[in-house]
Amino acid sequence: MPIARGACSDIAAPDLAGRTLLREAADALGLSARGYHRTLRVARTLADLDGEARVARIHIAEALSYRGETLCRAQAAA
Repeated sequence: MPIARGACSDIAAPDLAGRTLLREAADALGLSARGYHRTLRVARTLADLDGEARVARIHIAEALSYRGETLCRAQAAA
């Protein structure tokens, strides 16, 4: 079942460490709002697959790892 608009922040709210990582990554990678929320949705899916009720830092990190092309461009620009 897809996450409805506006519900993403409630359903996929990460823990404090995850929120910090996502905020820092969004700044460093220049994520758009769409990219930010897409990362949250992927992290929520990963947490579901792990059987976790809450999105943790590890889920955010794994979701960001799937953005390999974006990561490479950000590193090249730095």
